Amino acid sequence: IKMVASSLLFCFIPLLKNLPFTGNRALQSRSRIVTAASISTDPNVDLLPDIREAVMEADGEQVWKESAQVLSDLFGSSEEEAELYLADAFRWKAWAKASDMMKRFQKPVLPDAAKVRDTLVWLKEGPLELSDEQVRSNIRNYPGIYLVEPKESYRKVMGSAPRKYRDATVLKELISDDPNILQVTFNCDGEGCQSECGSCWVAYENRLPSIPDF
Repeated sequence: IKMVASSLLFCFIPLLKNLPFTGNRALQSRSRIVTAASISTDPNVDLLPDIREAVMEADGEQVWKESAQVLSDLFGSSEEEAELYLADAFRWKAWAKASDMMKRFQKPVLPDAAKVRDTLVWLKEGPLELSDEQVRSNIRNYPGIYLVEPKESYRKVMGSAPRKYRDATVLKELISDDPNILQVTFNCDGEGCQSECGSCWVAYENRLPSIPDF
């Protein structure tokens, strides 16, 4: 009987190993695997060693790691992915890509982990009321806009928007549809061109004539 039981157990163990895991930990593990695969193919990963070295020379290693951890927790991702978002948002990627001669004109800044945390809270609990997935998507696509003082950008957008859009609910709807609006902080209408066409409401409405009339 003991031999039969042992044989059955021996046969059953491989089946247990092949059973899929369930629960959040399994989902997070799968997410990390997928993320790691996508990050490994990102050519910007090759910039990280130079960026890390420059950050260390600026005495920013600790704040860099802390900020990367905040984003890594948000995305459930590798530290490398988080570092790439930081590098993009705080202009380290632009610095790393610049030639030796042009590097001196680049002005990368160190992130602040506490401010990064506060920013994430504001994005979710402030007037935009973004979901976790929206926060992740917006940072993924526009790291500079959504990681560097989005609250101040929102104030400028609200102040520069045409009167028909100067309403928190309307602006929330517009930004939900097009997150890039959070960097449209100028309005040349009535003031003359300020050479900020990429961030101007006049240019924005000209590009999107179908923008809803509230």
